[in-house]
Order: sequence, then C-alpha cells, then structure tokens
Amino acid sequence: MNNNTGQYKPFVFSQQTLVVGLGGTGLSVARYLKQKNCPFDLADNRSELAGQDNIRSEFPDSELLLGDFNYEQFKQYPQIIVSPGISVRSEIFRLLSNKESDKGQLIIGDIELFAQVVDKPVIAITGSNGKSTVTTLVEKIASDCGIKTIAGGNLGIPALDLLTTRSDLYTLELSSFQLETTYSLKTLSAIVLNVSEDHMDRYNGLDDYRQVKTTIYNNTDWAVINKDEQQLLKLFKNNTQNESCPSAERCIYFGSEEPQADEYGLQKIQDGDYLLKKGQETLLKASELRLKGVYNYLNVLAAIALLEPLSLDREKMLQAVREYAGLEHRCEWVAQINGVDFYNDSKGTNAGATIAAINALEPEADKSTAQRQLILIAGGIGKGADFTELGKVIKARVKYLLLMGQDAVQIEYAVLKAGMASERIIHVDSMHEAVQQAMALAQKGDTVLLSPACASFDMYANYSERGNDFKAIIYERAEITLDNMADSQEGLRDVS
Repeated sequence: MNNNTGQYKPFVFSQQTLVVGLGGTGLSVARYLKQKNCPFDLADNRSELAGQDNIRSEFPDSELLLGDFNYEQFKQYPQIIVSPGISVRSEIFRLLSNKESDKGQLIIGDIELFAQVVDKPVIAITGSNGKSTVTTLVEKIASDCGIKTIAGGNLGIPALDLLTTRSDLYTLELSSFQLETTYSLKTLSAIVLNVSEDHMDRYNGLDDYRQVKTTIYNNTDWAVINKDEQQLLKLFKNNTQNESCPSAERCIYFGSEEPQADEYGLQKIQDGDYLLKKGQETLLKASELRLKGVYNYLNVLAAIALLEPLSLDREKMLQAVREYAGLEHRCEWVAQINGVDFYNDSKGTNAGATIAAINALEPEADKSTAQRQLILIAGGIGKGADFTELGKVIKARVKYLLLMGQDAVQIEYAVLKAGMASERIIHVDSMHEAVQQAMALAQKGDTVLLSPACASFDMYANYSERGNDFKAIIYERAEITLDNMADSQEGLRDVS
C-alpha cells in the first residue's frame, strides 16, 4: 500500500512553486502560499478562466500560465502542487516527477501540504460511496461530544482552509485523486468504506483504483475495515507487513453480519428490526435512525468505529446519530404527490451508489413486475464504468427505467442483457420529461428515485445542480397538483 513514498520530501516555503489547476482547491492553495510568503505562479489548462481578472488582481506577483501545459515551462519549478481534477498520471507529470532519480520535481496535492503542517489529530475517510455521509456524521458526533472539530477536503471546505479554524480534530473526506498525491498524512483513524467501479476513465481497472484507495491506511494509528469488502480485506491483509500499516491489533472491523467480539455489525431480531452492535453490546435499534437502508446503517457503524480511539461519551455519541438526518442529494426524500414518494439521489454518480439506493428503497429482490414499486431515473456520463451488476439489480427490482444523457445506451444494454423487458425502458431528453413520464407511470404507493449512476457534466454543471433541477420540477408539479385539488373541491362546494 505504499503510495510512491519516493515523493515524500518536505515542502520548502522559500522555493518557487507552481500551482496547477485553478478551481476551488487550487485557489485555496494559492491563498495559503501567499499567506506564508511562498513565491508561486499559477497554471491552468483552460485558455480562459471565469474571474480571470480577479485572480490576477488577487495574486499580482504570480505569473498566470494558461492553455496547454508546457514541459519546458513546468520544469523550471522545483515544487508543483496539482489540483485533484488534473491527472498526475499524464505524460508531463510522469516526466517532471522523474521517479527513477532524486532529481525530479516534488509533485504533491493540497492534502500532502496540509499533512506537512497540521498539528492536530486527523480522521480520514474514502470510498466510492457514503464518504460524505460518514465525514459529516463523524463531525457531528465529535462536535456534540464537546470536541472542536471541522470537516472538509473533498467535501465542502478545502483542507488548507480548515487550518484557519484552529480546531482540535480535523475530519477529511478524501478522493482517490487526492490520495494519488498524498504521501505523509498521519491519521488517528482511517477507512476505505467500499470500492465499486468509478473513474475507470482515469484508472487501469478496478484493482488499480482499489490500490490507490487503500493508501489511506498508510501511517494511520487505527485502520477501520469493512468486512463486507472481501477484496479490500484481502488487499489489506496482504500488506500488513508494510511498516507504514497498522498492526492487526490496531484494526477495527465492521460489517453487515452479526459481529464477533470487539467488532461492529448488524443483527436481525424476531420483530425484523436491525440492531447496531459491538460484540454483544446493543448500540442502536435501526428504527431509531433517520437514515434508512443497510448501507446507511453501515455508514453509522463506520462513523462510530472511526471515533472509537477517542473514547467519547457513548450516550452523547448515540444521541448525535439519532439526530443526524443525512445530506442533500443522498437518497433525500423530496415530496409525496398522490401517494407517490420522490427521492433525490443525484450524488449517486456510479453504479455502486445506485445499487445501494435501489436496495434501500426496494429491498426485496425478484418480485413480479406487477409487485414492484420503484421507478428509476438514471443516466449521464458513465466514466467508463461497467454497468453489468447494476443491470441485474434493475432487472430484479425496478418497475420502469427512465434513461437520459450521454451514456444512457450503455445502461440500457446492461439492463437488456440482464433480461429486462424493453417496454419497461424509456428514453427521455430532459429531467422535466423524466419526471413527467415517472408521474404518468407511477401508482399510489410507488417510489420515484433519481439515482443516475453517472456523472452530470453532459447536462449540468454538477450533481447538485442536477438534483436541484429534479427537486424544483417535483415542487412545481406538487403545487400544480395541490392547486388542481383545491379547484376541484371549490367546484364541488359551488355545486352543492
């Protein structure tokens, strides 16, 4: 699980530095370097930037390099900080890093710079799905237990901006892209929640992606391991000889099965409720939680396990969990119209996330089509993913599938291959048409779920904009429906 340890060198604030990528993360880095009086220039592969004049005025001493990256220009900088949206696997960065010798430039990301300056405990969270929920839940639990804490990284506030809060605990959500350029992050506890196909346009298959994710365990005091993720578990155990990994005695396990001693897990009792347990100690009854679905119960267990090294007040922790309502765009209930529930899971940008959402809302597999209650809206940019498993789940649990976006045909192919009838697959051109069709198809008691299994960039700026559009259309339709009902009742009163 070594993450290119040859790149681990101390960042030198007196050396000329190049910041590559001028989105939110890159500008956060630039502001931090300016504060530290570090000389730096700025680069972006776009020829024009929104707010370009503001960037020039904010950083008047920095040269702004725009357009295609130039090796001859970049090699002049001994230190390069690359934003996560830019692949350090590209040829130019491979040449610049020169991993075969000590003469290459230091190429890091903002998390590595954060790691070299932070002086308080850090909890780190990654995974294909659920990491934002776990990150914010850890933040809430710790805060409710009296610890001054803040969360950020891949979620919300850039990591270097967190330092201004002078918190006593930092909780970082980390993407695989951020982990690629992180080498020395020391953590109190760390977790890979799960791994499913995502970003296959950037990685050489699922094993490559999984290997990058597991580097989060390097230099952690406590490794939290999901026993349901057998490939992750195998990979971790194969690397326990790595001196940067924690010993077996410093691993905390959780999963969906009944736990063994000193592990976290779930147990089903006679009335059908799930219990969240550690060993034989009952933590919570699933019905106490606002979060629903087994995958969310696992998220709760993960958050509690990550905080175990702090020995927090147990009842305060559990009360925080009971109060936690989840995040926007993550299986978020939107409204009920004419007995039909609408859920917004726009953050479901890969097949694994959509499978989890389907399983949460339609948990019983292989019902007859007439018995199914789930109508799914999906599609967008598939990022090179394999939709085979998603196709099987849709075939078994979805009544109607509404598809839109660039890679809709790839999902359709997987679903047809799984055996779903073609007449239950409908292509639409917009979110408005998708909602309109869903309302026409839905019957009382049904659920309409937006969980695209794809990125949004073919139709929207990001998943938030996509989810907000879905919700706005639902709210508009709800008002129309209520107005029609009111008009109808007024008419009856007039007649009587």
